[in-house]
Amino acid sequence: MAQAKDKPAKAAAQQRAREAARAEAARLKSEAAARERRLRLIYIGAGVALLVAVAVIVVLVLQSTTAKNYDEVDRPAGANEYGAIALGQDMVPGGALTTAEDAVVVRIYADYMCPGCATLEGRLGSKLTSLAEAGEIKLEILVVSYLDRMALGTQYSTRAANAAATVAHYAPEQYWAFHAKLFESDIQPGENTEGLSDERLAEIAQQLGVPADVTDRFAAREFDSWVTFATDQAKAQGVGGTPGLAIGKSGSDLTLAKLPGSIDLDAAIARVRAGQSPD
Repeated sequence: MAQAKDKPAKAAAQQRAREAARAEAARLKSEAAARERRLRLIYIGAGVALLVAVAVIVVLVLQSTTAKNYDEVDRPAGANEYGAIALGQDMVPGGALTTAEDAVVVRIYADYMCPGCATLEGRLGSKLTSLAEAGEIKLEILVVSYLDRMALGTQYSTRAANAAATVAHYAPEQYWAFHAKLFESDIQPGENTEGLSDERLAEIAQQLGVPADVTDRFAAREFDSWVTFATDQAKAQGVGGTPGLAIGKSGSDLTLAKLPGSIDLDAAIARVRAGQSPD
């Protein structure tokens, strides 16, 4: 009889043990889930912090290497907000522009290491001069540094563009001649070379009448920020490579020529005056 009475008590004890085990298992599962949620939040927080840190670093790097806007760069004479140096009717940067009502803006995009730019300069240089001096066009030169990557680490495109900007600012009467000289076949360096040294650039400029106290400034890289700004502006204007040529009725409304190397400049100007595409 005692054994019969013990059975219900034993069963009840076993039931309580099972319930306690289930409760303990549920508690452990809940704690594990809570730990997992905490770890997930920690990982997410760490990831966000890392992304923010990376973003901050990128911004700082860009701020240190990219000219942010026109008002924050050292600008040479004749510089405009489009990244170009505007030549006056006297072919001097910052000189008086033509007032002819039918004059159009012609903007040349160039890199001093670009062989195609040398070809374009050789074909159109004298034509651009005559049209600008006659007041038929407002000539702008936008020099970029795309080919620094082809200068074996010497940043020749930037250095040459800085030298030209320095001449434009401190010896503007010699700017156009210096610009053209850098494209001559016995002067322009080939791609995948170190390019010309600052001393050689100074020598060439002095041969054209640029004073030594101006060429002494080349190594200081005073207008590097301008070169960066101009390069960024060219990219923003859709110029992915050089040479480039754009024509329009104003500096803010230009159309890029599709084939700048073979363009008939007189015909292109006539088309733009008529409200058509240059080619």
